[in-house]
Amino acid sequence: MKIFKLPKLAEGSSDGSFRLGREELGSEAVYMLYTRLRPGEAPRKVSPDADAEEIIFVIKGNVRVKCSKMDFIVGPGEAFHSKESASFHVENIGSDDAIFISAGGHRGVKAAKSAEEAAEPAAIEEKEEEAPEEEEFFITREDEP
Repeated sequence: MKIFKLPKLAEGSSDGSFRLGREELGSEAVYMLYTRLRPGEAPRKVSPDADAEEIIFVIKGNVRVKCSKMDFIVGPGEAFHSKESASFHVENIGSDDAIFISAGGHRGVKAAKSAEEAAEPAAIEEKEEEAPEEEEFFITREDEP
């Protein structure tokens, strides 16, 4: 197991971000991007990898997210889900740094099976029903923390 000091790794980049992916993890199944946006910095274009989906989690600050006709604000402790075709722009709207993490997984790339799973006979998979089409973004917020 390896520990990655993301803020320090991001400091060494020109754009304040660090991508934890195939080179560091030895896997193409998952990745994570740590990003810091300074106040007044131009909006950053973000789009998931091809055949991937992401969850974007805001750690610090408030960011405005613009995607096609949608425009919303996400604050600390809030997250949203983005599909592969949905590129968007993220802008720091506060007076301090904003920090967010994008964590994604590639569809069709399977993680390595554990020794127990590999030893079990393959089960017959039931055909899943196709899920209804979702709206581009659906924002939920709880009244209580």
